[in-house]
Amino acid sequence: MIESMAFDDAVEVGVAAFCAGAEPPGDDEVWNRLTGAGVEPWLAQRLLIFLPMAFTRRLLPEVSFSDAVVAPGGRVGLPDEPVFVAALARAQRAERGEIERVALRSSEFNAVNNALHAGSAMSDLVIGDTALGADLGPVLPGDGGVPSPRAAFEGLLRGHHVPLGGETKVDAKLFVHPAPAGVVMAQVDFAVSHPALAASRLVESFAGHGATWREAIGGAVHKFERGALHPIVEGLLRPGAAPDQVERERYEHAGGAFELILGAQLNLFADRPVPSAGPLLDLLLDALRSEPLTRKVHGLRLFLAHHDGRLQTNEVLLDGERWPGGEAVAAGSPAPLPDGSVAVRIFGLLVPAEGA
Repeated sequence: MIESMAFDDAVEVGVAAFCAGAEPPGDDEVWNRLTGAGVEPWLAQRLLIFLPMAFTRRLLPEVSFSDAVVAPGGRVGLPDEPVFVAALARAQRAERGEIERVALRSSEFNAVNNALHAGSAMSDLVIGDTALGADLGPVLPGDGGVPSPRAAFEGLLRGHHVPLGGETKVDAKLFVHPAPAGVVMAQVDFAVSHPALAASRLVESFAGHGATWREAIGGAVHKFERGALHPIVEGLLRPGAAPDQVERERYEHAGGAFELILGAQLNLFADRPVPSAGPLLDLLLDALRSEPLTRKVHGLRLFLAHHDGRLQTNEVLLDGERWPGGEAVAAGSPAPLPDGSVAVRIFGLLVPAEGA
């Protein structure tokens, strides 16, 4: 059974809303950042209230805090609120700047600060229930406007009837990047752990942007589905489940033969058709013959970005690590287009051939 951490990603979005900008934002600004990017009001309300409370508990572990808040409609237990539980977990790995931005705005922090100035000792402080000015809105069905990338990943795998459990682990984590006003930028790292892999984990990262978090996260998931999902399914998790979605070729290597299982070439930023990167891939595979390869499944990923024919980004990864020999080959290859902006991404798995 796979269980999704339903509000981890919403909490990440909430932390970003508190931390954006040169100066600490007010509650109205945080609210507008959240709801303006598609976070539903019931979820935005909880992020605005619970994140400062959770981060204050991380900042002041010596203080005894109440495990409830009091609203006009009655007392609400914090352990029963999944957004608070997710916020408390996120607070445990928060950086100092995040803690200062989020915790210092809490009414509980202010109460502690006032008590200390009045002469109380930190270890003697017991903070009572925080009073809310309004009742919490009911939790509505759905994701609250912040889709879970992990749930999306799991859904894609279920669509291919991939059995998960045991030694096979999958995950997808959201990272928020600064973006211009009216736009949000999501990076999603999709990770797989499997005993057949040469590395401990296979991680493929994709970015998406849009006016809402649903658009941005959905864009990252769509790129992953197009470029990396099917080689992972066909070459590792459930061979035979996606044969029409990949390209296959035999690859001879001194360490034994492999089958190269490739996903679709992703072309980004270009305003015209982009030629196949097949010739460059052939050069990379030739260079790879000088590298030792174990009889495990190896990941190979290429991402190149050019502007007006000049190389701007050169990433060739072998088992998730930079491969200098591959990057040297890529640096010596011509740009796919002579002018304008263009980026090319290719991902594949090298799977030991049967009987080799």
